Amino acid sequence: MQVISGKYRGKKLQALVGSNTRPTTQRVKEDIFNILNNYFLYEGKISLDLFGGSGALSLEGLSRGIKLAYVNDHHKLAIKVIEQNFNNVDSSTYHIYNWDYFQLLKYLTVQNITVDLIYLDPPFAQLQYYYDFFNYLQTNKLLNDYGIVITESEKPLELEKISELVLLKHKAYKTKHLYLFRREDKE
Repeated sequence: MQVISGKYRGKKLQALVGSNTRPTTQRVKEDIFNILNNYFLYEGKISLDLFGGSGALSLEGLSRGIKLAYVNDHHKLAIKVIEQNFNNVDSSTYHIYNWDYFQLLKYLTVQNITVDLIYLDPPFAQLQYYYDFFNYLQTNKLLNDYGIVITESEKPLELEKISELVLLKHKAYKTKHLYLFRREDKE
C-alpha cells in the first residue's frame, strides 16, 4: 500500500493487521480519487476521516493538496499505524484523534470547525453508523456547501434516509459499495 499521487507519491504505508480495520484496497482508493477529481478541488480544503484505519485516505488527500486533515480512529492500535504513516509529514497539516466518531463530530461542531471532504468508512457490521452520521449532518453545520462525503459500505445504503445530500456517484464492487455525496448550496 502506498500514496498514489501528489507530494507524497510512492510513500509506503503500513496497515493494521487483524479484523478491527479493513484497509481500502489500492484499486478502490484509486477509484475514490479518480471520482473525486471530477467533483472536487483539493487546494486549501479541510478533510475529516472518522474511521481512519491506516490514515491512507487522509494522507492521499494531503498529498493532493488538502490543507488540513482531521484523522480519527477509536482503536489505539490503528492510531499507532496512522502515526507511523504520517511520519515525515508536516505536523501542521493534520490532527489525529483517538475518539469515538460521534464524540469527534460533536467536538468539531462545538469548535465551529467545518470541513469540505469527509471519508466515512465505518465497520461494515455497524450499518447504523451511516444513518446516525447522515442524520447528524442534517441538523449540524459540519460539512460546507458543496462539501463531499465519500463512503464505502458492505450493503447498499437506503438513499431515502440521506436527504440532505445529493448522490453524485455510486459504484458497486463484489464486496462493497462506494458512494459520493455532495451538500448542495440551499440559498
